[in-house]
Amino acid sequence: MLEYWYKERRTLADFRRGPLGSIFDGLAARLKEEGYTASTATGILGKSCLFNSFLIDQGITQCKKVTPKLGEMFLDAHLADFRTTSKTYDHRIRDHGQLKHLFSYLVDEGILKAVTPKPIPKKYRWIIEPYMQYLREECEVTEQTVQRARACSCRFLDGLGDRATRKHMRLLRADTIETYLKQHIEKSPENIRRLASTLRVFLRFCVRQDYIATDLSGVIPSIPSYRLVALPKGLDDSALQRILNVIPKDTATGARDYAVMLMMMAYGVRGTSVAQLLLADIDWPQSTIRIRAQKGGKEVVLPLLEAVGDAILRYLHCRPESSLREVFLSVKAPITPIYSLTVSAIVHRYMMKAGVKIPKGGSNTLRHSWAIRALAQGSPMKHIADVLGHRCLDTTFIYAKADLNALRQMVMPWPKGR
Repeated sequence: MLEYWYKERRTLADFRRGPLGSIFDGLAARLKEEGYTASTATGILGKSCLFNSFLIDQGITQCKKVTPKLGEMFLDAHLADFRTTSKTYDHRIRDHGQLKHLFSYLVDEGILKAVTPKPIPKKYRWIIEPYMQYLREECEVTEQTVQRARACSCRFLDGLGDRATRKHMRLLRADTIETYLKQHIEKSPENIRRLASTLRVFLRFCVRQDYIATDLSGVIPSIPSYRLVALPKGLDDSALQRILNVIPKDTATGARDYAVMLMMMAYGVRGTSVAQLLLADIDWPQSTIRIRAQKGGKEVVLPLLEAVGDAILRYLHCRPESSLREVFLSVKAPITPIYSLTVSAIVHRYMMKAGVKIPKGGSNTLRHSWAIRALAQGSPMKHIADVLGHRCLDTTFIYAKADLNALRQMVMPWPKGR
């Protein structure tokens, strides 16, 4: 399969020597099957071939002797003389990404063992493991939340040092927690509200399990958060049109991005909803589109607007061939569904390209823009809540502050001086 990417006999002979010589045909076949372009595939294979030469120089003769540490040693030697004046481009990141394909293939073929996640330190495994189980089984939170709570709790226990034992945890005092919080605020940029809530849950779990003698969760102050205090920020129609105008619709990437942007502008959906849209969610004969429930909201079925339907059809004609049922896929191999972060990046990129500047501009900006526009056109609040997928009407009331016409009617006249 190497012959698919390379023609010269000398190059092929160079690949088929050394400890990795026997696996390159399989790696080349995988890259072809996954749809990589010639430039990307030859970059991966070429870097792997250089790594193979490095292994030969190190006296490695068997494929099973290859380790990630040898990969880091190769990168150190390979990049020792590279120099760049760019502040953003990093050769090591690029080369590490290329070698990652090789090591992934070796793991999948059973030649190397998969790298296991870093285990919980033994000194406080006794408290963290039951806490993780409590979050998963009783609190039923997502795995992302579990791992975030684990990281926060481990940092707190690291701060206790030698006192993170059963004996010393029983003697945990309020001033110890206060000292940790002060140090964290000074040294870490982490979200303080998230830190406070996570630690409170952890301390309540500890007192429930009798790991600590007193409930110290009250020591952590609540971070004030005032509901409906912010004014939702949206864009006017001219700014939205400028964004659409800078998207090149004649390319595969542009056709996808245009359909994504138009869908968000037309329905005010979240980026997650766009990323999770399935081919089966679009009912072409009935001209409807189903938006799946997010964040405890509700599923909605909306009319498929002609402009949105045309944009999606234009994209489907250049969509990569795949058995995946998600509508929007990555353009380059490996072909995967796009993620909500990808959607946010798409929105931010075209806003910047169009010169539309707004603080924290992203996918939520288009959602707010739709709601504000619908309210200005006289749509009932209940209708807006239904389209946005809000289960509770109170969630939608923040947009009432953006209805300036209605607010002007409520303004009392300024009293005239006597």
